[in-house]
Amino acid sequence: MMSKWELSGSERPNTVNHGLSAFLSETEPLLANIDELPPETTAELYEMYGIAAGTATENIANIDPEIRVTICGRQGEIVDRIAAFDLLPPEHSRERTYVYTPAVHNYRKWSNVELLKDKGIVGYLLAKEINAQPVMYFGTKQEDYSYLPLLPDMEVLYSGVPDGDEKAYFEHLNADYEKMDVLVLHGMYDQTKTFLDEYRKLRPDGKVYCGLDMNNWWMDRIDWDKPDVSKFANQCDIIATSCRKLRDALNRKREVHFPCYWIPNGFFDPTGVEVVAEPENKKNVIITVGRIGDGFKNNSELLIAFAGISEILPGWKLRLIGPIVPEFQLSIDNYFKMRPDLKNRVTFTGAITDKTELYKEYASAKIFALTSKQEGAPNVYAEALVHGCMFVTSDIDAADDITNYGELGYKYSIGNIDELSSTLVRACSNANKSAFKKHIPKALAYAAKHYDWNLNAKKLAYMLYN
Repeated sequence: MMSKWELSGSERPNTVNHGLSAFLSETEPLLANIDELPPETTAELYEMYGIAAGTATENIANIDPEIRVTICGRQGEIVDRIAAFDLLPPEHSRERTYVYTPAVHNYRKWSNVELLKDKGIVGYLLAKEINAQPVMYFGTKQEDYSYLPLLPDMEVLYSGVPDGDEKAYFEHLNADYEKMDVLVLHGMYDQTKTFLDEYRKLRPDGKVYCGLDMNNWWMDRIDWDKPDVSKFANQCDIIATSCRKLRDALNRKREVHFPCYWIPNGFFDPTGVEVVAEPENKKNVIITVGRIGDGFKNNSELLIAFAGISEILPGWKLRLIGPIVPEFQLSIDNYFKMRPDLKNRVTFTGAITDKTELYKEYASAKIFALTSKQEGAPNVYAEALVHGCMFVTSDIDAADDITNYGELGYKYSIGNIDELSSTLVRACSNANKSAFKKHIPKALAYAAKHYDWNLNAKKLAYMLYN
C-alpha cells in the first residue's frame, strides 16, 4: 500500500494524477474483499483514503476530478465496514463532552417535528456514540415539544427572543463555547458561515459536522469558489450530503474545495414498538406522507394519476397522510366534485403525530409514492423502506439511493403524469404476496446497511475523530 508521504503535499499535476490513480489501483483488490479485512487493516485503509481525499482536493484544479469522486465513494464503503467493528477510540468515552446543534439558519427556533428529523437526530445519536450530552438551541417553550420525552437526555435551551434575533445566538456562543466540543450544522447559509467563523475563533479544537441536505437546484446556485464558501469548508471537519448523486456531483466540481461524503437521512424509531414489515400485512394501498398540498410535494400529480388509473386498478386505494396546506383544500373539494366515485378510495388522513399510528400506515401499505419536484433526501423515504414498501418516486436526486438503482422500486420523470400513471400500474400489478416475500428481505438488508440512524451516527463519530 502506498505510504502517506507519497500522497501528501502538492506536486506537479501529472505526478499527483498518476500517484492517486496508482493508489486507487493498488487498493482496489482490498476494496473488492473489504468484508474479509481485519479491523486494523480497514482502519489503516480509511486513513490512507482520507489522505488521498485531501490530496485530491488540494490539487483538484489540475487533476481528473473523477479521482476524487472515486476516493470519497470508496472511503464511504470503508467506513461502512468500520462501523461493524465499533472502532471509536476509547479515549473519547472517558470524559463527558457536549454536542451542540444550533438553529442558526435565519436564527429561528427549532420546531417539535425537527427533533425526530435529521436536525435533532444527528446530534442526539452522535452524542450517544461519544458519551456526550446532546444540546439543541433555541426552542420556544418546553410545552411546545411533545416529541422531547422520546429523546431521553436531550437538552433543549429555550429563548424568549423573537425569531431572527442573532444577538441571542452570539451571546450564548460567547458564554458557553467552552462546552461546545462538537458543533452540528445543517446547511451552508450566510448565518451558518458567520456563526462557524466566530465559533472557530473560540474553539479551534472543536469538531464540526455540516450536513448539506440540499438538492441539485440549490447546489448549482452556490458559488463554491467564493472565499467565504472555501473558508467555511476548511472550518468544517466533515461535510456530507444526504444522497450519493449530489456527493458525486460536488466532488466532480473543480471549484469545490472539500471532499464530500454521503450520510443519508435514516430511520430512527423512538417508540420502542417493533417495526413490522410482513407480506401478510400488506394491503392494496398506495400512501404518500408529508405536507399535503405543499407546492414542492406536487400531490396534485398523484391525485390526477390515480384518477386516471382507478378503473385499471379497481381494488386499490390511495391515502395521503399529513397536514393539509389550507390553500389546497379547494383543490381537494374540486377533485371529489369531479370524481365523487373516488371518495371511498382516496383518503386524506390529516396529520398523524403519533409515530406508532404512522408506522401502522407504512406497515399496511404496499406502495409508497413520492411526487416531489425538488427534495434532498426526505425522511419519509427511510420510514417507508424499513416497513418494506415498494417505491414509486419522481426522479429527484435521491431516487436511485432509495430504490437501490431500481431494485426496490421505480422512478418516473418529474411532471410526466402519463409516465407516473404507467409506473403506478406497473408497480401495483407486480405487488403481490409472492413479490413481497422477496422484496422485504432485500429492503430490510439495504436499510440496515445505509438507513439506520444509529449506525450512521457511529460512522459519523468515527469520521470526526479519525
